[in-house]
Amino acid sequence: IPPPPFDLTTLQTEAYKFHGITPSNTLASAQKLYLNGLISYPRTSSQKISDLKGAKDVLKKLKKRYGSMIEKATRSKPIEGKKSDPAHPAIIPTGNNGKLDGYELKVYELIAKRFISCFCADAELENKRVELVIDGLKFAAKGMEILKAGWMDVYKVKMEEKEIKDMNGKVKIVKVRTEEKETKPPKRFSPASIVSELEKRNLGTKATRANILETLYNRNYVKDKQIKATELGIRLIESLEKYSPIIVDEKLTREIEKDMDVIRGSKRDLDKREKEILKKAESALVKISEDFHRKEKEIG
Repeated sequence: IPPPPFDLTTLQTEAYKFHGITPSNTLASAQKLYLNGLISYPRTSSQKISDLKGAKDVLKKLKKRYGSMIEKATRSKPIEGKKSDPAHPAIIPTGNNGKLDGYELKVYELIAKRFISCFCADAELENKRVELVIDGLKFAAKGMEILKAGWMDVYKVKMEEKEIKDMNGKVKIVKVRTEEKETKPPKRFSPASIVSELEKRNLGTKATRANILETLYNRNYVKDKQIKATELGIRLIESLEKYSPIIVDEKLTREIEKDMDVIRGSKRDLDKREKEILKKAESALVKISEDFHRKEKEIG
C-alpha cells in the first residue's frame, strides 16, 4: 500500500535520503513553503488527513502541475498513518502555485508526490527466495520483481529489482567460492536517522530536534554526514557521566517532555496542573545546577 502523508520527522528523513538535505534545512524550507501558502503547517507529528473534501479539492488544483500523476489517484479515500497530532494534520500541499527552486522545490516535490500517492493504487511486488541444500547445508538467494508499480509511479522509492530464476529439483554445481567475513558494527547515525531516533525515544520535540543536531555540529561535539563524535564530544560526555550523570540521563528529559504534553493537551484545571509541573521542573533543574557548580572544577 502507499506510504502515509508526511509528518515532520518522516519528511526530514526522506529529504535526506533522496536529496541529502539536512533536517534543519528541510524544516527551514518547509517553513518558507508554509509562509508562502504552498503547504500546510510543517511542525506536526500527524500522518492524518483531517479534511477529505479539502484534500480532494487540492488534488484538482494540482492537476495543472501533475496532470498524469493525478489521473492515477483513483482511491476514494487516502491512505493515512498511525501517528496523530491534536494541533495539526499531516503535511500536505495546498494546491496554490508559486515560484520554486533549490531546496524548497525539492522539499515541495516530495510533499506533493507523497500526498498524491496516498490516493493511488497499491503496488504489486513478487518476492522470491530460492533455497539449495548441499550435504545438509542450506544456501539461499533472494530476489524481488515489481509486477505493478501502482503508487510507485508517482512517489519514487529506492528499490532494486533482482531476478532469481525458478528452480525445482536437482541442480548442477558449477563453482564453489568461500568468503571470510566478520560481524559488522551497527551503522553510524546520519542526520536523518538521529532525528528519527530522538523521536522514538521521545527526546526533544518535532520543532526542536533538527536544532539540537545543528547545535552539536556547531559546538564541534560531532562531525561528518555519517555522524562521528569528536574527541571534545566524547570527553564532555565522559566528564558529565562521571561528575553529573543526571545531565545526560534521558529519563529526566523524557519526563519533562511528557509533562509538557500534559500542559498542551489539558483542557481543564490548566492553571493548577501547569503550576505543579513547572514547580517540579524548576526543582529538578535547580538541583542539577547546584550539583554542577559544586563539581565545576572537576568537570573542567
